[in-house]
Amino acid sequence: MARARKSKKSMIFRIAFLAFTVYVAVSVTAIQIDIANRKQQLADAQAQLDEQKLIKSEITDILNSGENTEYIMKIAREKLGMAFPDEEVFVDPNRKE
Repeated sequence: MARARKSKKSMIFRIAFLAFTVYVAVSVTAIQIDIANRKQQLADAQAQLDEQKLIKSEITDILNSGENTEYIMKIAREKLGMAFPDEEVFVDPNRKE
């Protein structure tokens, strides 16, 4: 009888250990997948940052050269909402941006 009890406890322990092992394996796999996704998001964000730095550098070069005043005025109007003091600005409320 003691042997049957010990065998039953041993079987329960083995099943519990197996369930715990499977749980850990599944958890580790899910974490690895999450890490891979986060690394991809980081790489995408870094690529966007590099692209924005390049655009900023190009715009800074253009602004520092001072040669292209039409471009500077266009950016000031479109991006910054600026206008000359004597200029009348009409805003289309139906315009989608």
